[in-house]
Amino acid sequence: MWNLIADVGGTNMRLAEVSAEGEILTQERFQTKGEMTLEAACVQFANSRGSMPARAVIAAAGVVKDGAVQLTNADNQSFSETSLSQALAGASVKVLNDFEAAAWSLATVGPEDVTTLQGKAEFPKDPCLILGPGTGLGVGALVWAGDVPCVVPGEGGHVALGPRTPEEVPIFKAMRDEWPEVGMGEGLIVEAEAILSGTGLPLFYRAVAKSMDLTAPLDNGADIFEAAKAKLDTAAMRAVELFARYLAGVAGDLGLVFAAKGGVFVTGGVAAANPWMFDEAFVAAFNAGGRHTGWRQELPLHLYHQPNFGLIGARNYLVNR
Repeated sequence: MWNLIADVGGTNMRLAEVSAEGEILTQERFQTKGEMTLEAACVQFANSRGSMPARAVIAAAGVVKDGAVQLTNADNQSFSETSLSQALAGASVKVLNDFEAAAWSLATVGPEDVTTLQGKAEFPKDPCLILGPGTGLGVGALVWAGDVPCVVPGEGGHVALGPRTPEEVPIFKAMRDEWPEVGMGEGLIVEAEAILSGTGLPLFYRAVAKSMDLTAPLDNGADIFEAAKAKLDTAAMRAVELFARYLAGVAGDLGLVFAAKGGVFVTGGVAAANPWMFDEAFVAAFNAGGRHTGWRQELPLHLYHQPNFGLIGARNYLVNR
């Protein structure tokens, strides 16, 4: 008997065989934006194994509703637990959001998977929080019931974010003009994801530039980060400075919500491409909790650079459910 796991993102569909003991064996990669559907890829993969899997767990980069998902960055890929089960001859199928899978991966995190910014690279069976800016802002949490891990999925990337100082007020006014749909209520608050994501950063950069009476010639997140790192664009430098401070603050806030003594883990493409952003100022912003500053300082804080967290999370779900 064998089981199937998959990590389905906007570029690739990675499929893997898992033994009855939970060991990840053969892997195969398919293009997400090609003509092949996930159902067809799973059938081809299963046929090459010589039999259909007993179970399948899929980590998908999109919002999962009632077991169905439309990928965020691949309009041609939509699937459901029902369609996959039918394709796989009645196999039991579970579809996880990608950050739900990321949280599941923390059940087996090790020192080799992290760069520790605060605390130690130790992983007690206490609540853990993971978040990561990418196309959106993904958030997930892992809690323990004795020795049994459980994941709490959610949409923490859509919590409220607003100006922290008077100097930031014009930026948020301009941000609400740039992207009215992300405004929350009548004031200056926006969704955190509107700023803390690859999608939102170019708009936030334009808002920062407008507040400083500067031009905004850059139009994608990678260029903004590169210009900020090289100190070539004043608005980019300010936008990335605030991006880091806000990301740290949201991480600290959510860490308090879950009492994340097992660790707060920052991951995702933006973090992986810009490790220079996670400096002493980032840790200070994470810990800036007023009367609970000392409490935040007790939360371990890590950069999580496990590239296979989708597959590992799917495997961990299989083993524990």
